[in-house]
Amino acid sequence: MIESSPNPRLAQALTYAGTLPLIGCALLAWTRSVPGVDAAGIGIAYAAIIASFISGIHWAASLFFSPRCGHFPLIVSNVIALAAWIGVLLGDAFWACLLLALCFVSLLMLDRRLHAQAVLPTWFYRLRRNATMIMVSLLLSMALAPH
Repeated sequence: MIESSPNPRLAQALTYAGTLPLIGCALLAWTRSVPGVDAAGIGIAYAAIIASFISGIHWAASLFFSPRCGHFPLIVSNVIALAAWIGVLLGDAFWACLLLALCFVSLLMLDRRLHAQAVLPTWFYRLRRNATMIMVSLLLSMALAPH
């Protein structure tokens, strides 16, 4: 198992702080309070970056813990990062947000697998689960916002 962070609270604070830009984008997408700002486009780009960042965690887990988890996370994390990039290129906020929500759910499923294989500690899996629920909710909200 990856050793627990010497400061999981810092990781938790940074993770939840990392949802703030998407919260702001979702609010702007619904209120349209800043004319000329493509809040959904900004949120989509941000979500793709975060999905790629999390994919990197899985990529590293596969590299450093391959006897325990095999190469599956290495391959799937690359597919998810590419899917997130495609989301940015789609040009349609509704479909991009849905694709990115699917990316985050897929990443959580991979987290669950890595946790079951004793690669990810429980506190990290719970943090990822909670952050994923927030991100997916915000992406679905942005998908439904008037465009």
